[in-house]
Amino acid sequence: MIYIISYIVFQILLFIILLIISKIKDKRLHQDHGEIVPPGFEPTNEVTIDPVSQEKRRVYFNPKTGDRYYKIEK
Repeated sequence: MIYIISYIVFQILLFIILLIISKIKDKRLHQDHGEIVPPGFEPTNEVTIDPVSQEKRRVYFNPKTGDRYYKIEK
């Protein structure tokens, strides 16, 4: 019985550690939303509004690489 409980605790701890690592390593959360759009990016019609801060973000797309860039509009 102790082995089953320790296995379950180990799995839960491993899951929590992996969640923390994925939050740190996820590059999308740390993208620079500067004022200058990088070269090769084209504006799209996609605009989102943050419900908390009311900031508008326009999405730019690079057709060569498939990358997306988010710029805060004023």
